[in-house]
Amino acid sequence: MYTSIQGFSEAFKNVVSGASSALIVTHANADPDAVASAILAYRILEFLGSRGCIGFPEGVSKVSRSLLDSLKIDFEACGELRGFKACIIVDASNPVQLGEYRDACLSAPLKVLVDHHEPGVLEGLADLRLIDQSASSTSELMVSLVESLGFKLSSSDSTLAASGIIFDSRRFSHASLRTFNIMAKLLEWGCDYGIAVEAVTPKKGEFEDVSRRVALFKALSRLRVEKACRDLILAVTHIGSFESDIANMLVSLGSDIAAVIAYREEAARVSVRVSRRALEAGVKASTITAYIASKYGGEGGGHEAAAMAHIKVEGDVESLTDNIVRSLQGKIGRICQGGSSSGGESKGLR
Repeated sequence: MYTSIQGFSEAFKNVVSGASSALIVTHANADPDAVASAILAYRILEFLGSRGCIGFPEGVSKVSRSLLDSLKIDFEACGELRGFKACIIVDASNPVQLGEYRDACLSAPLKVLVDHHEPGVLEGLADLRLIDQSASSTSELMVSLVESLGFKLSSSDSTLAASGIIFDSRRFSHASLRTFNIMAKLLEWGCDYGIAVEAVTPKKGEFEDVSRRVALFKALSRLRVEKACRDLILAVTHIGSFESDIANMLVSLGSDIAAVIAYREEAARVSVRVSRRALEAGVKASTITAYIASKYGGEGGGHEAAAMAHIKVEGDVESLTDNIVRSLQGKIGRICQGGSSSGGESKGLR
């Protein structure tokens, strides 16, 4: 596994140059970081004389769609899903995140992974990988790769990349000197910083959408609130959609560990967010989701403050919610008492 951009750049150039067909794929409902990373991978293939197409499982997020449309970003979307010579995975760590592109990607003779999350199952499946958890975003890594290969991005692509960095760094609250150096390079290439910031800044009344409001109140009506450890508050609920938004809101309202279950037939997504207070007590969202995945069968992990688990489901959602509440109370209690924060973890997932 590479952590050096220069070493990865040389290896990437050697194995991908001239590839006749490559699938570029990222996680489902791609956010601005995932979209920007995929577009930059597409531009890199063009520069290297290779042919590629992009697959976005379940499409892209509302913010990402607005960005692509406003910046008039062009790319080739994948049609027939077979016969790829290479698969380039960006901003994803587990196969389940690849959705309908999973089989086509994993059957490709060459698999390349670029990510900034905790390593997951894809790390072991990739032939070439660059994983750097210290990076603010995968977009940051992709811009470094572009620069290392010796070309520059257009103004539109630079603005898109900046939006990806701003979005995933939470407007630079998780940033390093390298992050700002990358942003300076994007400005040099013609990035419109104002557009990049505005595109990923929550708009006033953003939660006024009727479906979001209905989801919020349904989630609150089903909410289970318990003490998990000392003064930490655990909040668990279930809903059909908007699980990440609701998990963020529960933390903003005062919970320390929020787990929101999006229930599907025989499967569920569990979005987890944790507060700064929980982090100071040693409780990480990536640990919680990995634990849930190991207990219920699936894949889970992610960042310290925000993570996701995909799990298998048997029985009804109320029983699942009750079981997760009890399981998390025990797990969080053990972490607070100085037990291992990694016991029972599976590999990472955004």
